[in-house]
Amino acid sequence: MLACPRCGANVPESSASCAYCHAALLVKACPRCMARVFHGHKHCPECGGALDVAAAVGVSKRECPRCRVALATKLIGDAAIDDCTSCGGTFLDRATIERVLLERQQARADAIVGIYGDGGDAPLPSPAGPMYVKCPDCANLMNRKQFATGAKVIVDVCRDHGTWFDAHELSRVIRFVMSGGLERAAQEDLADEKERIKKMRADAIYAQQQAERITTVQTGNDYGSLIADVLFNLWK
Repeated sequence: MLACPRCGANVPESSASCAYCHAALLVKACPRCMARVFHGHKHCPECGGALDVAAAVGVSKRECPRCRVALATKLIGDAAIDDCTSCGGTFLDRATIERVLLERQQARADAIVGIYGDGGDAPLPSPAGPMYVKCPDCANLMNRKQFATGAKVIVDVCRDHGTWFDAHELSRVIRFVMSGGLERAAQEDLADEKERIKKMRADAIYAQQQAERITTVQTGNDYGSLIADVLFNLWK
């Protein structure tokens, strides 16, 4: 049971509204202890921590690939996230990406959205600075790619170290993943792959037919040349 942030009544966390004061209830998670609470509370009833501020770990050894300033490390539950306080970008190393996105724990997702917002639905602005940025760990240029089919979010990826999310991109990716976006993307990719294989087979059959047709024409031409040579020899 959770407490309604307006009247204090006990309400199941699955409730969309308070049965007593009828206040709309939205669930988020404490960034420190991951306890689930309702939006409207300023502090976690479990650990007392501020709900809109992640635990500050300190200054990261990494630099923002766009602003070239030191990133600040935040701890959201068991996930360490490096943020740029200048441009609002975020770097997640590979282990953190697996923890945040692939494990898909609802409480962790709620905590991140509670701090960063849901990303909105407006078109994302183009980030300032160069199109391609360097990995904060190895300084190699990162690959710009769509996070997944249908995500509509272009992120910067270092295959060995992690992913850079410009402002609002992480929240949108969280929403995409938690709504089943990865499963939909896998189905679309599978359908595209089947269509690609089908087209390759059709192209192979067409190429074989063309090759057989050319061979037939060439064989006919060779036979005609042979007959011409025989007649020439007979008539010379």
